[in-house]
Amino acid sequence: MTIKEKIKHWGSKLELLEGMERLEYLVELADYKTSLPREQRSDDKLVFGCISRIWVNPIVENDKVNVEYDSDSMITKGITRIVCDCFTGGDVAEAISIHRDEFNDLRIKELLTAQRRNGLGNLIETIQKKVIELNKTKQTV
Repeated sequence: MTIKEKIKHWGSKLELLEGMERLEYLVELADYKTSLPREQRSDDKLVFGCISRIWVNPIVENDKVNVEYDSDSMITKGITRIVCDCFTGGDVAEAISIHRDEFNDLRIKELLTAQRRNGLGNLIETIQKKVIELNKTKQTV
């Protein structure tokens, strides 16, 4: 499944839920085990510009992206799970080129304060920047 297809998939799931139900669902998603081990939470994996602390660790193998993540806030962890799932399994080229506005199809922006919306954008941009860096490093090896 492409990143865009995953965004549409998650958006369809969330569209079925009304306001508070969406927030409750995000909290439920946060109950799932995160993919980044607690001992790997480090400053170099932090997403800056977020109210809550989010750690992401993109990995590129065979031109595919995998994003490990964790967060210290329930709603943020649920949102981060969705965004990282959208990127995971996607091609490097798509991960780099996708525009953050395409994530509007998740239909969660309207639930977020302006500062949390900025954090969502920072999360997406951080993942993309790290994928670009990893891809450049791979090409020079």
